[in-house]
Amino acid sequence: MAIAHRNAKTRVATAGTWLDAQQASEYVRKRNHRRVLRVGIILTVLVVFAVTIGYKPLFQNNFAEVVPGRLYRSAQPDDRLVKWIEDHNIRSVLNLRGGKPSYAWYDQELKTIRETGVDYYELPMSAQLRPQKRELLQLIDLLGRARYPMLIHCKSGADRTGLGVTLYHMIVQKEPPEKALGGFTVYHAHIPLLGPEKLQQPIREYASWISSHQMIHTPERFRGWVEKEYVDGRETAAERASTGSKSIQDPL
Repeated sequence: MAIAHRNAKTRVATAGTWLDAQQASEYVRKRNHRRVLRVGIILTVLVVFAVTIGYKPLFQNNFAEVVPGRLYRSAQPDDRLVKWIEDHNIRSVLNLRGGKPSYAWYDQELKTIRETGVDYYELPMSAQLRPQKRELLQLIDLLGRARYPMLIHCKSGADRTGLGVTLYHMIVQKEPPEKALGGFTVYHAHIPLLGPEKLQQPIREYASWISSHQMIHTPERFRGWVEKEYVDGRETAAERASTGSKSIQDPL
């Protein structure tokens, strides 16, 4: 009887262990399923986000209409430049990356400019450094007198172009700096890290300055601030002495 009783207890214990193992296995299976589901959702969101912000940079040369009939932006123009000029009646092109005649893309751009007769301006800027005072003043003056519609571009159409668009909003449309900063946008691949964020600095500093002085933004006030208050830390003494006397070159 004792042996039979022990055998019965062993069978019960074995059955209990088997049941516990089954429950544990089911728990692990469900946990893994939930984990895979979460990973799938995260990956789907990331893919949708990447496609959304990467569509223009990857498939449209980062081209976009900023202000209908007035302002357009892009990465380095390719053979679509002629079509853009014709479709949007573009009258000025502002190149913020510069170039050399030995570069095929630059030579092609100049050829298109000559053939279409639009105004062409160059102001080579860095996408990684704080803008120079003279660069900002030249851009401010140009945006106030250029023919429109205008296309602004750099290499990728993200950072230097974002600055040009932001200044347009402040100078031509007289938008406050906080709103104008929308020219820097992730949808055109502007990532404010490791250098490109420095292009935003003068705009943010000016916004803080007018706020601390309880002033409102005007294009004239912004230009005066750049000329008298802005410090870029890059200009030489000679450049500082001549600030305000230079202007961006006439169109080619």
